[in-house]
Amino acid sequence: MRTTEQTLAETPGTGIDACYVGDRAAERLAQFARAHCGTSCLVVSDENTRAVGGEQVLRALCDAGIRVTEKRYGGGPIDASQELGDEVAEAGAALDFFAAIGGGTLCDLAKHAGTKLERPAVLYPTAAAMNGYTSGIVAIKVRGLKRTVPCTPARAVFADPEVVATAPQRMLAAGVGDYLSKCSASADWRTAHFLREEYYDETALRFYDGVLDEVLGAVEAIGRAEPEAVALVLEALLLSGLSMLVAGSSAPASGGEHLISHYLDMKHALYGTAADLHGTQVGVATVHCLRLWEQVLELEPASLDIDALVAAQPSREAARAWIEEDWGPVAAEVHGQWNEKRLPREALRAELERFVRGIDGLRPSLLGDLLPSAVVADAIRKAGGPAEPEGLEASIEEYRNALARARFIRNRFTVLDLTAELGLA
Repeated sequence: MRTTEQTLAETPGTGIDACYVGDRAAERLAQFARAHCGTSCLVVSDENTRAVGGEQVLRALCDAGIRVTEKRYGGGPIDASQELGDEVAEAGAALDFFAAIGGGTLCDLAKHAGTKLERPAVLYPTAAAMNGYTSGIVAIKVRGLKRTVPCTPARAVFADPEVVATAPQRMLAAGVGDYLSKCSASADWRTAHFLREEYYDETALRFYDGVLDEVLGAVEAIGRAEPEAVALVLEALLLSGLSMLVAGSSAPASGGEHLISHYLDMKHALYGTAADLHGTQVGVATVHCLRLWEQVLELEPASLDIDALVAAQPSREAARAWIEEDWGPVAAEVHGQWNEKRLPREALRAELERFVRGIDGLRPSLLGDLLPSAVVADAIRKAGGPAEPEGLEASIEEYRNALARARFIRNRFTVLDLTAELGLA
């Protein structure tokens, strides 16, 4: 398959100088850091990730003549927030660069700190559970709400498949779910461009060429956590992150399925409700969103009663009441997002008319973006993860709330909005 290294060499201007998946990754990270980042660093980890990969990285950094200071969190879950990111920045304020050993949360904290202080960050993933390592965003809680916030990309990413293979299988399956979300998200992005003239760049999707088929063909080996299959998932996720970086947006890989996961994460952060791994939630929600797309493509456009659909849309007052009910102390933030996205009735009517006129011409491109929901569900199960909401740590009731109300939390048009406008949800 195409490696991230090859793709970076052909894609100048990303801000990422190196991506490597293979053995001796810790030594390569240290050599790169000494040559490009400085001679002192703050290493961010937690008890679990330090035990898995920390000794190799710390020893390699010290052998390279780099002075190391550690910021180590406990073994429990960490909720990435702006406050924690600022805490990491403060701890490394006198040092040359940041190095993160861990998964998405720890790496996002290092990227946030590096961006704030204009210092480089290098990453050593210990799990193939999400696609944000090479992205130009961090998924971080700001004023109580989960947001994807622009950041300076990591200067380099180095991963050892043998280390990553020791992570729980559910994390690897979560990475497969996060990667396969592209199949729904790219259709959301294309449709948002068609209906709302949002920015769209087809070239960002080239990072998926050929790789998607390789991942689907390897899901049984992924389910056994074979190192070569783990390396494939890592490469796929790094390429997915690059697609977002090149697009300048998470839109190529984050649509309605991610809103559903963010809804569950935000409820967890605010109220302590149960939540699962990001990619696990995204995988289940991707299956749901692909089923929604299947309903959309089965519609007969001429049969739609646009007047009735416009009249059936929730009023501004109803949406406000739902947002207040869900988000209480941070409802004002959500209101702001929804008010940017909602359309007045006449604009909604025009959008539905555009859909009716254009869906037949758009259909072939959408079919190129999408995969059958059954194919994605089967792949996630074979990789070791759940494809149904009953398999999530989050409650079924909360998941169902997310299906109905996740579209209110962010100003991004997705299949959740489209199917609501078409009376399918």
